[in-house]
Amino acid sequence: MKRMRIRRKMGVVAVLLSVVLGLVWQFTPLQAIVAIANLSDPGKLATLGERGANPRLNKIVYWMFEAYDHGGSPEAAVEWAQCLNGESGLRAELVHESLMRNWKIARELGLLTPENLAKLRHGQAADVTYGTYFGEPVEIDHIVPYSLAPEVGNELANLEMLPRPVNRRKSDKVTERQVDHAEKLQEAGLLKAETLEKVRQRLGQ
Repeated sequence: MKRMRIRRKMGVVAVLLSVVLGLVWQFTPLQAIVAIANLSDPGKLATLGERGANPRLNKIVYWMFEAYDHGGSPEAAVEWAQCLNGESGLRAELVHESLMRNWKIARELGLLTPENLAKLRHGQAADVTYGTYFGEPVEIDHIVPYSLAPEVGNELANLEMLPRPVNRRKSDKVTERQVDHAEKLQEAGLLKAETLEKVRQRLGQ
């Protein structure tokens, strides 16, 4: 009898714990943090095919909104996600900066509407709802052009949301911004020295 009572108590505790964990998962930013960690895991990104990280950036922005919508901070969610992945150093800093920049872009372009969030959650392109490029789809641009630096094609630190007309005008042009960013990527060990030199040579062309 005593053992049966103990087992019943343990069963009740297990049920209560399950309920509590379920509530934490559903009503706190925890689910968003885990999702961002999975989507931004460097090991997983390294296994993707050409431009495979593009839809992942869309999904990450969706989960940053989910963190915000559940009372958290998108910035803190990214930081916790990087902790889960054991990320540190300059590469982690560049990824953090990139994700926060894309969060800002998403807000400025009005990408966080219910319709757009449904698209972003599945990695699809959202549509601009604010400003000059209203109605245009948003594409994922490689800050340092993919044609020059394919080795950072799936690096989140090199990806940025842009309205389609802006992205198409930019194409593979290189300005001081691209050179500066390439230097940071090279310093972080993500870009080959010879690639950086190619980027520098294309400046202004």
